[in-house]
Amino acid sequence: MNVSAFDYDLPPELIAQFPAEQRAGSRMLVLSRQTGACELRNFSDILDDLHSGDCLVVNNTKVIPARLFGHRVPTGGRVEALVLEGLDATHWLAMLRPGRRMKPGQRVRLEGDTAAEFTVVSRRAEGTFEIQFHTP
Repeated sequence: MNVSAFDYDLPPELIAQFPAEQRAGSRMLVLSRQTGACELRNFSDILDDLHSGDCLVVNNTKVIPARLFGHRVPTGGRVEALVLEGLDATHWLAMLRPGRRMKPGQRVRLEGDTAAEFTVVSRRAEGTFEIQFHTP
C-alpha cells in the first residue's frame, strides 16, 4: 500500500480544537440510502433523521497530538513522524517521512526540545515503523 495516497491538505482553521460550546450546534453528516447524497445537519436534528432499521455509527475515538517534527542525528535532515499507536510505554508505531531514508538505529531529535528524541527500532509492514522514545 502506498501511504502517500492518504495525504491531503487540511487547513488548520478547519480542525476542531475544542467541542462546540453549545453541543446542540454540533454538526453531523447524514447519508441518504435512497439517493446516496450527503448533507451536513445540526446534531440537534438527529431524531428527524433516524428511522427503524437505520445504522447509527458513533465515533468515540480520542485525538492526540500525533504529528511530530524533528531532525536526524547527526545529519540534521528533516523528519516528520505521524504517531499511530502505542505498543508499550516507550515503543510506538509510526509513519515516518522520508520513510525510505529511515533505517533501524536512526536517531531523531524533536524540534523545540533538545532532550526529546526517538530511535527507529524496525521497519514494519505497509510503510510503518516501530520507534522508541528516549524522553523523560
